[in-house]
Amino acid sequence: MKPTIIILIGITGDLSKRKLLPAIDSLQQKGLLPEKFRLVGVTRRDDSELFKMDLDDGADYLRLKDHLQSIEDEWGEPAQRLFYLSVGPAVSLPIIEQLGNAGLAAIPDTKLLLEKPFGLDSDTAEKFIMTIDQYFSEEQVYRIDHYLAKESVRELSKKGVDIDALERVEITASEKIGIEGRGSFYEQTGALRDFIQSHLLQVAAMVLSPGDRLRSLEQFDVSMAEVKRGQYIGYRDVVENQHSAVETYVSVTLRSRDPQLNDVTILLQSGKAMSEKSTDVSFLYKDGGFEIVSLDDTTNAYEQVFLDAMNDNKTFFVSKNEVLETWRIVSPIQYAWQQNSDDLMFYEQGSTL
Repeated sequence: MKPTIIILIGITGDLSKRKLLPAIDSLQQKGLLPEKFRLVGVTRRDDSELFKMDLDDGADYLRLKDHLQSIEDEWGEPAQRLFYLSVGPAVSLPIIEQLGNAGLAAIPDTKLLLEKPFGLDSDTAEKFIMTIDQYFSEEQVYRIDHYLAKESVRELSKKGVDIDALERVEITASEKIGIEGRGSFYEQTGALRDFIQSHLLQVAAMVLSPGDRLRSLEQFDVSMAEVKRGQYIGYRDVVENQHSAVETYVSVTLRSRDPQLNDVTILLQSGKAMSEKSTDVSFLYKDGGFEIVSLDDTTNAYEQVFLDAMNDNKTFFVSKNEVLETWRIVSPIQYAWQQNSDDLMFYEQGSTL
């Protein structure tokens, strides 16, 4: 494998501590990292082991550029550079602009790894993409959906589904925990954005059309009459907003314009504070047959994220056109919910999906 530098922006954040750093450490222990490998952790804090910089200061990006060049000079050859932005979208865009203005985006074999959410709706997603396009080519951009990196999801895509025999498919993500201290985040996000738009639509597309997720997404439309949303009792107390209409449970039924899938019902649902934690895909066949496939993995999906990015494998990363299609699909729901919250139901913690 070619020499690699991972520049992790947001190294002191929760995701880095729980998933990213353990993934890199595991790859190192398994001997799956290149011989010439360096992790450059970027932080605003004073830490002698990390690269301290002000993410708003253009001069600091030039210092970072010099630092990365010094590593390559030490190795005696150029390296691929993976800029991993483990930060929110509001912070990501200014960083992307600074990377571009400092000339870091234009250096050969530079990649940009981005975490969801990719916008908040169709309009913000388009603006996000336009900004990225000013500095990075689409080939350089690796949009991460860690569900696509799950070993179980990949195995299911390899197995394939007998579409002609299929009557119904249900994709469910259930969590026992509530929002667990993420009140401000969840008030801006909700279950529709947190799971349906960003994860379950991609899983549905991969299951039904493994070789062409985009084509599958282009055929999906929401059945608005069958959309449901709920909020667990006690949520409003946690977020200290007694008028919050943010959904912690959502159920969306899709129809496909693909002639092969015309008669197939596709249900996506996700909820917090449920009776159990599970992620699975259920298949109901026309002959009455039934199959459930668990998507709960014990492995850290981010190991695969890093491996794929280092090996130029973009198969399981999300393209900008896929992002735009997922927002198109959920846009009617977002619009309807903005009008009123009369359909919001309330459920007890520990309920069953």
